[in-house]
Amino acid sequence: MKKIGKEILKILITIALFCYLFKNKVPANEVIQNMKNINPLYLILITILFFFYYLIFSLRWNFLLKAQKIEISKVRSYLYITISFFFNNFLPSGLGMDMIRSAYAGGKENFEKALGASIMERILGMIGMMLIGITAIFSWKAKFAKLSILYIGLIILIILIYYLLTSLKVSWLKEKLLSIKFLNLGDSIRKFYRAFKIYKNKRRIILVGIGYSILVQVFIILINYFTAKGLVIPIPIFALLAYIPIITVISLIPITINGLGLREAAYVYFFCLLNITEGQAMSLSLVFFFTSVIASCAGGIVFIFLSRKSQNDIVKYNNSHIAKIIK
Repeated sequence: MKKIGKEILKILITIALFCYLFKNKVPANEVIQNMKNINPLYLILITILFFFYYLIFSLRWNFLLKAQKIEISKVRSYLYITISFFFNNFLPSGLGMDMIRSAYAGGKENFEKALGASIMERILGMIGMMLIGITAIFSWKAKFAKLSILYIGLIILIILIYYLLTSLKVSWLKEKLLSIKFLNLGDSIRKFYRAFKIYKNKRRIILVGIGYSILVQVFIILINYFTAKGLVIPIPIFALLAYIPIITVISLIPITINGLGLREAAYVYFFCLLNITEGQAMSLSLVFFFTSVIASCAGGIVFIFLSRKSQNDIVKYNNSHIAKIIK
């Protein structure tokens, strides 16, 4: 019942954000017109790029699974990733992508290890985003350079949290960190700690994983770049390098459904700093989101036809069970 209440609250916040944006910031007619006029060839290209994005995503995950001695083929990894993106877009957060892919890859015996690999992948993805953001400093524009410094600070913060959790001798302070309820930060820190503990002595694995993460973020930048091209919105590449990582981080704040509303507000705020209209910024965000949803539908088709041997595990491993595993 509590989970249902949270989901309803997320829906209400999402609706409220869109109402605010369209009532006070963004002209709906301009957004509709922009989306109608997008070049269809770019839409095809963007959708194809999403499938390449899934490919790099799955290779990174497969690499981390192998480090845990979970052997599945690269083809299977790709199929499981497409399924997990479908679930992530169409089902409540309680059946999110980490749970789905971990159940498929690990089954009953190795679910915990697979979940650790999935969480580590998210952490490395975050680091990859920050590293991509740092490259915007080479634009020599002050506003991008300042944002790059923020990314450096976030990487230092990640390292500091890890150091505190692994080296801290004061157990009560560690427990305080792990019990923060605001935005489920304590639970996130616990997952972070557990994943890094598993990969603690595997520096090569972490470095290669970061390399994959940079490639993943390059594809996200390319998708946004060609979306802007299709909408005839003049956005410098360094602006995408600077803003997309921070927009992605903002959209991960778990207060709306799939980041909707938060992501659009972030697109409008940041890209309007470049003298782009609110309608253009909103159009960019919505086209990006809708094409991601369309691409993820392939995962629904795969889910129907793929062997069902792990699907009972998906139902079995609910959020409360995962919470016990990560403690």
